[in-house]
Amino acid sequence: MNRKPLIALLAASALALGTTACGAGSQQGDGPARTSANELRIGLSAGPATLDPAKDGAGLQNVMRSLTNESLFHMNADYTASPGLVSDYEYVGKGNKVFEFTLKKGIRFTDGSPLNAAAVKTWLDYFAKQPGPFASSLSIGSVETKGEYTVRLNLASPCPIVPLILSQYANRGAISSPKSVADPGSLAKGTYGVGPYVLDAADSVVGDHYTLVPSKYYHDPSKVRFKKVTVRIISNPSSMLRAFQSGQIDFGNLDPSTAPAAKKAGVKVMHWRSGTVLVTLLDRNGTATKPLADVRVRQALNYAVDREPITKALVGEYGRPTSQYQTEFTDPALEDRYPYDPKKAKALLAQAGYPDGFSMDVLDPGAMVGNWGDLTMQSVAQDWEKIGVHVKVAQATTDFVQQALSKKFAAVEWTPDISPTSLTYSLLYAPKASINPFGASDAKIDALYRQGQTAQGDETAKTFRKLNSMVTEQAPNVPIYEYNIPWGMNEHLTGVEKGSWMVFGADLGWKG
Repeated sequence: MNRKPLIALLAASALALGTTACGAGSQQGDGPARTSANELRIGLSAGPATLDPAKDGAGLQNVMRSLTNESLFHMNADYTASPGLVSDYEYVGKGNKVFEFTLKKGIRFTDGSPLNAAAVKTWLDYFAKQPGPFASSLSIGSVETKGEYTVRLNLASPCPIVPLILSQYANRGAISSPKSVADPGSLAKGTYGVGPYVLDAADSVVGDHYTLVPSKYYHDPSKVRFKKVTVRIISNPSSMLRAFQSGQIDFGNLDPSTAPAAKKAGVKVMHWRSGTVLVTLLDRNGTATKPLADVRVRQALNYAVDREPITKALVGEYGRPTSQYQTEFTDPALEDRYPYDPKKAKALLAQAGYPDGFSMDVLDPGAMVGNWGDLTMQSVAQDWEKIGVHVKVAQATTDFVQQALSKKFAAVEWTPDISPTSLTYSLLYAPKASINPFGASDAKIDALYRQGQTAQGDETAKTFRKLNSMVTEQAPNVPIYEYNIPWGMNEHLTGVEKGSWMVFGADLGWKG
């Protein structure tokens, strides 16, 4: 298939889906329409892989977690962090290596046990030992309890953003009770945080719907606005649209292809920056797929992708093409660092010793990210085919993280938006990063990261800008487009304030 028919097919698929969904929405629904302001009904295209925050990913899952797990710190809509369950905090000494905070008093977990320094230590020690995607986001040498409510973190390496990492952002702040930590099996199936709601397991079906009811131990009953919250997992974008149109859900993530029909039906649609769709070359040291170890090959894969038509066809107004992944300390000149140039791509492959190309397996997240995840990867694969790189694409389901870390795939297509730079490095580029299954590393990038972690002010920005430019030049990723997820909400739902970044950067006030 040549280029133009492919893009036309993608655009037609998106348009057809939106049209079909609009017609179907007025005819039927899958459940009762809203009958009471005492109930909040949420629709998500993907649910949690596990209810254990230490092992789960982040993104859509944070919508439900915002109701069951308050965090030590709260990441605000403007990307700053404020105290949550903490009353005081400070870095001790210089160098960003010792961080101390004191907990608010009189707070209990949903199982009735008290929140104190010992409980926090139990949780943080547990979190660090789990195989979760955020385990490497903070390197803690030891956790000390200093009295009943004060905790000191002795960091194994400097970190200037501890409050942000202990927020709802990277799950570590979603502290769960010592009783649940002692029984990880229960933690995976229930909610044991400090939050206004707790899971009603008897009225929930994993992967289908989750029912939340008020916690009798919540410290601020005035914030418990609903007698019941239902979270439904609706992976099909057309079904999500129908649920909105028939009044079955109050809040949920839409798709670029269905958002226009939702607006037409009277649904309030809000969108904010949600990530960059890219292909991460996991095996960039060439452990199993040798060609990826050559930077010329990685750059060739970037030059071979025609980003503009893919972006227009798949996400339209909800995205923009880019060849730079990072979101802070960036160089605008690198946004178009790899313009579409298949001839240059083939020349680079030949210079690297692969004039006839090579083959590799790639994983994409399938329906987890809506209509466009697999279509994007298929389009990229066809671009790569033109320069002789043959790709076998596999779709994941809820097992995306496990598959991505299995070493079965040389690369994964996904939608990360991991910021700030120090966290991006600790999760993606560090030799022992959680999302670096092959242990790939680059000595120059490692050195710049260490320099930036202890630098201050303008020097930090200058160092991390160098790091991000080097990452773009070394091409461990093939960025395709930045995208915004459109979120829909019914007119009676107020208090949800747009964030600058990702759903957990929004203020989910859930005011009825």
